[in-house]
Amino acid sequence: MQIYPKRPGFTAGEWFDLAVQPGSRFSIAIYHQGNDETLTSTGGVAVQPGGAVPAELKNGKFVFQSPGRVGPVRHDADWGWPVITIRPNVDVLETGAYVAIAYEVGASGEPLTELGRRAAAHMPVFAGPPDSDSMALVIARPRTPSAAIAYIVPVNTYHAYNSMGGGCYYGDPIHRTQPQTKVSLLRPGGGLGAQLGEPTDPYDPRSPRQQFTHWDAKFIRWLRTEGIACDFYTDHDLHRGTDLKLENYRCMLSVGHHEYWSTLMRERVAKFIAQGGNLAIFSGNTCFRPIDYDDAPIDGDYAAMNRLGEKWPGHDESNLIGLSYGYGGGKYGVWKRLRGGWIRREREAIGYTVCDANHWVFAGTGLVDGQTFGAKDRLVGYEVDGVPPVPNGFVKLADTMQLVGWDMGGVGAMGVFQPDPEGGPEQGLVFNGGTTDWPRVLMDPEAQSRVIVDQITRNVVRRFIGLPLHVARRGDTSGNDAPVHTDETVKDDAAV
Repeated sequence: MQIYPKRPGFTAGEWFDLAVQPGSRFSIAIYHQGNDETLTSTGGVAVQPGGAVPAELKNGKFVFQSPGRVGPVRHDADWGWPVITIRPNVDVLETGAYVAIAYEVGASGEPLTELGRRAAAHMPVFAGPPDSDSMALVIARPRTPSAAIAYIVPVNTYHAYNSMGGGCYYGDPIHRTQPQTKVSLLRPGGGLGAQLGEPTDPYDPRSPRQQFTHWDAKFIRWLRTEGIACDFYTDHDLHRGTDLKLENYRCMLSVGHHEYWSTLMRERVAKFIAQGGNLAIFSGNTCFRPIDYDDAPIDGDYAAMNRLGEKWPGHDESNLIGLSYGYGGGKYGVWKRLRGGWIRREREAIGYTVCDANHWVFAGTGLVDGQTFGAKDRLVGYEVDGVPPVPNGFVKLADTMQLVGWDMGGVGAMGVFQPDPEGGPEQGLVFNGGTTDWPRVLMDPEAQSRVIVDQITRNVVRRFIGLPLHVARRGDTSGNDAPVHTDETVKDDAAV
């Protein structure tokens, strides 16, 4: 069965609302993205009494019976399903990424599916298809700021590609839907359980692109393994600027595919950097397309998201983040219905070639100028951003060959940037990794360049939150030797 949150984010410890499929008998389990590839159970749930969906305690589990039946639904309207109000039944709930799982049960509350049996027994669960069709992503904000990093989960992008209800911002060749300019934010698929027209990623077939598990879950695992604390928010929090006050943080994180931004999101981030905050981008196609929201209903979050254009004027997002997809490129595959769907999904073996190995970003990697890393692992793509043709102050640390035959056909790059060169010494810094596939390689134990990507990520995050660089020493740069970590402060003369 399907579910969706009435709001993609809630404050840790408070109740949140889930809209549930009509005409279903089910139980709910709440899981958490922790250190492991699989989700971890948080325990039981507490249920707020009353409401349209009766709940009864059977064999230690709440069993719900949602009224009505599923009727016609649209891609651009609230699906209006019955709502339950719940929270994890724990004394203290941390900020983080949580997953609500709905599983159908029998008359006595017994689970009817393997997913349900695992959830009822609090066993680990992997958030990939088909099980993710019964899941909803909900982000717990902190009650008060508790870390140096604000991680922004890109729910806008999730819904932009989700053709549930008959449409999204793109043509979905699998389900034969046409591109639209308005999508509902009150329907399944905001991070998990989406209907997608995307090709399967040949380098990570377990999790679909445009889903939480494919990118964000991996980076969250890395942060937890490193012992680096984060406070979690959504695009909506960044747009509103009420629950999230960026000035309380030293660093903001954008990861994976943070594509769809509102003008207010851009303005808040620009002010954050101007006042000394740092922006770490381990994403590609970042901030490429403009959106706004319909007015929020009284009892929920924004109801719908509107695509305002193909791009910002003149790819001017590069004025904020240094790079633009308009100067990079993408490679996805070729759709051939008569040949079984998506074909030619593989990419050329393209990596980043180092331009300035002495920069602090590369400390401890052992890289030298002219050396290429990440090619075998397809670190570059499936979408990658590039430098504007007119110099904008972006300090290019590595770049790609010309992306011949790719969408846009530019040159990918990674490096550091200050939006206002005359902004003074208090201004913050942007690191832009430039590629969607950074988190995939970062957490792939078989990736040849994983150790290098890991070290670069560590250098950026630690520096941006004011910690000394945690340098890895090893005999070569192949990524096959286990690093030995030591703490040392790496000094550099330039601000960037």
